[in-house]
Amino acid sequence: MRHTRLIVITLAVATLAVAPTLAGARTVPVSPAAITTTHAASVLAVPKFVFHAGLAFGAFHHFIYLPFKAGKFTSGSFLSKLKNYVEAGAAALFVYHETKLALQDAQQNKVLKLVVSPLTAVAALFNTIVSKVKGHNLDTATITSAEGAVATIENQAKRSGSSVSEVVPSAKQLLTGSA
Repeated sequence: MRHTRLIVITLAVATLAVAPTLAGARTVPVSPAAITTTHAASVLAVPKFVFHAGLAFGAFHHFIYLPFKAGKFTSGSFLSKLKNYVEAGAAALFVYHETKLALQDAQQNKVLKLVVSPLTAVAALFNTIVSKVKGHNLDTATITSAEGAVATIENQAKRSGSSVSEVVPSAKQLLTGSA
């Protein structure tokens, strides 16, 4: 879906650039002052937000929320619990990092301004989850609160026209800490 959106945007820009030339209209040279870097950053902020938020929320659900709800942090053998905590720890750091990047992207775009406040709260929750995973004391209230906040952000982003689809990051992405 992400690739489809980028292709449509590219085709629309190309059509707008070629249409006046084909119609015989004179092209007016664009002055460099008319194209600003802040506008370019604002336009690119939406797909970057969708990408980073999708990775963050996908990693949260796949490596933290679902295993916690399944009881994998409290039951099973010692090695099984250790494996789940190590995965959750790497995922928690990744989720926090990607959430901060999504927050930076949301702050650059007027359409995404309404998700800045809840995204700031989610970043703080994920920071709390990082410390709780390190201390081996995840609790239901924190996980449930983070899940509710993620759902709220996904709904608000969808209302603003930027649907976030969750993507499970690869092991390489988790270990390197970035996409």
